[in-house]
Amino acid sequence: MNKAVFLDRDGVINKLMYHDDKGIYSAKNLDEFIILQDVKEAIAEIKRVGFKIIVVSNQPGVAFGYIKKQDLEKIDEYMKSELGINFIYNCIHHPKYTGECECRKPKSGMLLRAAKEHNIDLKESYMIGDLLSDIEAGKVCKTTIMLSELKCALCKIMHEKKINPDYFAKNLKDAVTIIKKLEGKK
Repeated sequence: MNKAVFLDRDGVINKLMYHDDKGIYSAKNLDEFIILQDVKEAIAEIKRVGFKIIVVSNQPGVAFGYIKKQDLEKIDEYMKSELGINFIYNCIHHPKYTGECECRKPKSGMLLRAAKEHNIDLKESYMIGDLLSDIEAGKVCKTTIMLSELKCALCKIMHEKKINPDYFAKNLKDAVTIIKKLEGKK
């Protein structure tokens, strides 16, 4: 069986966008898709250690017409070619527009589907995300890593929701360092 590192997209791989009228939002096209510092190197290092890289991302902008499906596909192809991502799973649903689904995080549907389709051993795999919904979806994995600084407000929410990542990291590069230590790799 294969091992994988599952990555959320926005805030983990690429910068979140901000606009005064819209607040924080996802890149809607390739021009807005800006890869974060050290991400390419971190992904290469994860692959060197022997993991498949699988992106699992909620992209509800497709459901309410903010993002065109073909633009999302262009971003996906760019991530595969530029960063060496093995597989990408997007949930393009939003409960308000498309009803409930099994793939939208915090549900684990995208991870379970990827595991089935690519012979992934989830108990030997990791989930890295920047939101508690990523961590909750990753509960099917061996370990979860949240990209965030632990602050009182976050602690309160984690306690209320009973969702706790196994580790915290400042960025993807730091998360890779954690994985390498856990895997006994240098």
